Amino acid sequence: MTVPALLAVPALAFAYAAGFLIISASASAGLEALLAAGLSLPLIWLSLTDLRRFEIPDGAVLIIAVGGVAFQYFVHPHRWFVELGAAVALMALLWTVGYCLYQRGGREALGIGDAKLIGAGALWTGFADIWLALFLACIGGIIAALASKPFGVSGAPREIPFGPFLAYAIYLVFLLQISSVSWY
Repeated sequence: MTVPALLAVPALAFAYAAGFLIISASASAGLEALLAAGLSLPLIWLSLTDLRRFEIPDGAVLIIAVGGVAFQYFVHPHRWFVELGAAVALMALLWTVGYCLYQRGGREALGIGDAKLIGAGALWTGFADIWLALFLACIGGIIAALASKPFGVSGAPREIPFGPFLAYAIYLVFLLQISSVSWY
């Protein structure tokens, strides 16, 4: 799916700002708001890059991962390493599954960039809640696939980058966690 950059930038900025404003209305201002704003920048960067080139930049994932480790260290000082280990294990598992699917079918289903982003995102959401982010990203991807394929017309785009959906879902789950909204 090709998205003109002139439309993608304001659309992504609006989506992140709307999520931030709606959910943070019930959150305490302060460090959490700064963390959410800081997290949004590499997520938007990787989303725009993935939309244009079907590639998630390693630099963006590294920023997210380092920030996530720091976040876990300060929020859970006695068990941050457990979250780090779980995130690395999840990334390795998804990387392996994606590689096996590629070897078997010859088409990339889940790329290494997606696996790395999920691992880095788990450092912000926690291992237990990364599954909600994955679910939301899958729903978003399915909706986009259905909306982008004209019914009965051949030649519709067959590939949709998953990174932007993962990025926004990770962001929303993180916002839900820092807000005082009871969502489960």
